[in-house]
Amino acid sequence: MSAHESSWTLRRLHAGELPPPEANRVREHAETCEACGATLRSFADAQAAFEAEVPFEGFEAGVERARARQASRAPATRAQWVRPLMAVAASVLVLVLARPLLETGGRTEPVPPPVAGNRIKGGAGAELRIGGGVEPQRVASTESPEALRPGERVRLGYTADAYRYVAALSVDARGEVTPLYPESGDSLAVEPGAGQHWLPESVEFTGAGAERVVLVLTDAPLSMEALSDAARKAFDAAGRDVTRMAPLDVAGAQTQWILLKP
Repeated sequence: MSAHESSWTLRRLHAGELPPPEANRVREHAETCEACGATLRSFADAQAAFEAEVPFEGFEAGVERARARQASRAPATRAQWVRPLMAVAASVLVLVLARPLLETGGRTEPVPPPVAGNRIKGGAGAELRIGGGVEPQRVASTESPEALRPGERVRLGYTADAYRYVAALSVDARGEVTPLYPESGDSLAVEPGAGQHWLPESVEFTGAGAERVVLVLTDAPLSMEALSDAARKAFDAAGRDVTRMAPLDVAGAQTQWILLKP
């Protein structure tokens, strides 16, 4: 048996995922073990750097604006937007705490976290980041549904590579489609420059149940009306089960996430 705790065990302690008895034991060990203590501190430092890249503070004004916009619509949209806060770095290193991707077989040296996001074509990619609640920020997986906690919001990022336009929408469990970026008209021109860019506002989803978020990168502008129509057709083709939808029948490359609203 190793004299040190594994990197994954220490990572779970940092994330608050260990049962209380085990958490107490591992914490006490880390307090007296220089190597394990250094590893645990490295996770805290990496998490702090991660959260500094895409802040989720100061949402009050944006939420009030979203509520006013909701009140003027029929039916009301299920998403609330929050004003942009600051520019973020072109690429971000993150901690993914959903499964033991960083297990080191008992070694306790700090392990650099992987670059997050979903690569979809060449250098193109997309990322959905969750934050704004009481829990640490995290990146949503494209492989399995991601549970949202009360008060959490999302930011959408993309790496365009050779694509020139970006758009995003969401579909709820009833099949209601909400254009997110933009809310109407044609898809947005991507930001100039290489690397990762972030769409300009945060989104808080209301209601409960599953919500599918779709981000599409294209070579030519795509109307949100056409994109929304493609989403409705995919929803119907999936037997009106939002968790079983296939990729939308539109040109370009797309990334999809399923969020489970509280």
